[in-house]
Amino acid sequence: MNLIKSFNNNIALVEDAAGLEWVVIGTGVGFNRKKGDAIDDTLVTKKYSAAGSSTHPFSELIDNIPVAVFEVAAAMIRKAETIIGVQLSDHLFLALADHLNYAIQRTLDGIDYPHSHPWELDRLYPKEHKAAKEAVRIVFDELDVLLPKSEESFLTYHFVNAQGQQRHMKETVKMTEVINRIVKIIEFDYELQLNEESFDYLRLLTHLRYFVLRQLHQEKVEYKQFDPELIELIQGTYKKAYQCATKIGRILHKQYGWELSSNEELYLTLHIWRLLY
Repeated sequence: MNLIKSFNNNIALVEDAAGLEWVVIGTGVGFNRKKGDAIDDTLVTKKYSAAGSSTHPFSELIDNIPVAVFEVAAAMIRKAETIIGVQLSDHLFLALADHLNYAIQRTLDGIDYPHSHPWELDRLYPKEHKAAKEAVRIVFDELDVLLPKSEESFLTYHFVNAQGQQRHMKETVKMTEVINRIVKIIEFDYELQLNEESFDYLRLLTHLRYFVLRQLHQEKVEYKQFDPELIELIQGTYKKAYQCATKIGRILHKQYGWELSSNEELYLTLHIWRLLY
């Protein structure tokens, strides 16, 4: 690897033998070096892809982000990987630094973009949400900036999308939106607030998460059809829950064009009934 630019003694932009650019981190990796100098691989403790990380030209991105923000972004990723227990995508570093830089500017300017689904993220992605909260703490400790609560949601999405089997940000947001809509329908229909700490509530969220993913990916699941007598029994025994499930099916069809199979309606019926009885 050869140096393109040093940010400070421990962060540098380099080019590998294939002509790919990387941001590398390691003690002394950028110390007393000039453009074109070879970089000792043994000094590199972490490297992040410099490609496809932002909508901005890369050189512009690098020049507009303070070194301290890069350092904090790296610390956030290290902490997140420890909490989540996986190695996050190499592309996360620059995307996170870019996001963080603007988040800090917005915070200092008194601008916030409230996010409407923080509790779903805590339940759907507990490790990633915990990592996001720790990331906010790191920013506070290192940069003396207290990011707004909404940043926990945005950072959670970054950590979710940076994992091995990557999901696009829009998909993650759509999943949260749909699950929030379904939960609100159940609460409105039954005129109550669900117990978010219950095991049955978490089980419902898990079921909905995989259901939404199947819909987004247009995956067809071959279910063995329930016996007609069992269907009739469930519809009669859990009438209110079944009506709520079919209502959800109609709303999802109108809103997203999705079709709930009869089996899905029955599974949803049972999940709803377990929540309430």
